[in-house]
Amino acid sequence: MTDEHPREDGPTEVVETEEGELIERLSGGTATLLLVWLIGVGALSTLLASWLFVWFVSGERLGVDALFGGFGIYTALAGAAGPCVLWLAGRAQGHSLGWFMLTAAKIALVMIGLVLVFIFAAALMMSGAVPGPGALLGAAVLAVGAVLLAQVWAIATWAADRWIARARLEP
Repeated sequence: MTDEHPREDGPTEVVETEEGELIERLSGGTATLLLVWLIGVGALSTLLASWLFVWFVSGERLGVDALFGGFGIYTALAGAAGPCVLWLAGRAQGHSLGWFMLTAAKIALVMIGLVLVFIFAAALMMSGAVPGPGALLGAAVLAVGAVLLAQVWAIATWAADRWIARARLEP
C-alpha cells in the first residue's frame, strides 16, 4: 500500500474519466455520509445559534413553529452551506485544524456580511432610514457568534477530512 494507491474497500474509488484519465473520488456511500454529516452539523448548529441569538436579544424563546417554519428552514439551509463550502475549500489537502478554523471564521464572516447587507438594504428601501447605532452592536454580536459557530464547523469538517485520509490508506 502506497500513497498513490488507495485501499480497494476504502472511502474512495478510482474511476476513469471520459478522456481516459484515472481519478480518485469519494465512493457513493462516503460522499453521502459526508454530506449528511456536514449539512447536519451546519444546520443544527446554526439553528441553535439563531435560537440563542433571538432569546438573548429579544428575551423571547422561539417555538417549534419557528423551527419548522420559514425561519427554521432558511436558517438551516444557510447554516448547512458553511461546512459544505469549508469542505470544498480544504478537502484532501492535509490542512491543519488551525487552517480549518481560520477559513471557517472567514466564511462565517462573509455569510454574516451578506445578511447585514440584506438587512441594511431592506431597512433603507422599506423605511428610507438607515439602522441606528444599536444595529452596530447587533452586527458585532452576530459577527462574534458566527466566528464561534464556525469553530464547530471547522472541527467537524477537519475531523471528516482526517478520517477519510486515514481510512483511505489504512489496511
